[in-house]
Amino acid sequence: MHVAFILIVYCTLAYGDCNFHADTQMQPIQEAMKKWKIYGTEMTVSNNEVTYSIGICKSPSNTTNYTAILQKGTNFSAVIGRLDSVNLVSGDGWIQLTYEKGDPYNNICDNVTRQASIMFICGTNMTTITIRQQHTYTDMHCNYMFQLQVPEMCPPAVIVEESKKLSGGAIFLIIVFSIAAAYLILGGIYMHVKRGARGLDRIPHLNMWRTFGGLAADGCDFCCRCDRPSPRAGYFLDESGPDFRGDDDILSP
Repeated sequence: MHVAFILIVYCTLAYGDCNFHADTQMQPIQEAMKKWKIYGTEMTVSNNEVTYSIGICKSPSNTTNYTAILQKGTNFSAVIGRLDSVNLVSGDGWIQLTYEKGDPYNNICDNVTRQASIMFICGTNMTTITIRQQHTYTDMHCNYMFQLQVPEMCPPAVIVEESKKLSGGAIFLIIVFSIAAAYLILGGIYMHVKRGARGLDRIPHLNMWRTFGGLAADGCDFCCRCDRPSPRAGYFLDESGPDFRGDDDILSP
């Protein structure tokens, strides 16, 4: 019985969950976080010969006393946040998880206890955690800040379903091509059976279609040409048209 109790206590200390501050407004966010794939996992990140073992509402391996983030350097180690004092705030597109009650500073930062925050944002790279702020000899921040991308925080992709109904333009083109196909097929059969046409002669109204392009070009040229010569005075048409002037008009200066 005592052995079982000791094991329960050890597992609670080593692998305890986040003990959030009481806040009813954050309760839905806490429940949503528990469904993340990264929830209950641990990560490691290094910078300037300092390694951080970070647990997402979980104690990193080989740590106790509700350790949430362990900082290890060449000649030192410190707990910079614990699971038994966790604050949670959120905003538009971000959630900030803060581990409090870390080891106190010694003769710096007014000897306050260390604390570290993890900023969760939308993204797909959930395997890499980024250091945004840390306490170093050259950068004397008293708090630590990390950033991690969470796919579950991204808004669901908006899937635009294509309309199954055809547009008016598509229906018009279908009708035109259908009529053209029926005209060529049925007309070709008629020309072949009734008139014994062969090759291109099976195309119905072939002579009309041969001249259609030229006629259309002449019409466009007549309508769109801007430099048409205007008839001279005394002529009803132009120089190439018939001359309707009388003899007196021709002989007059």
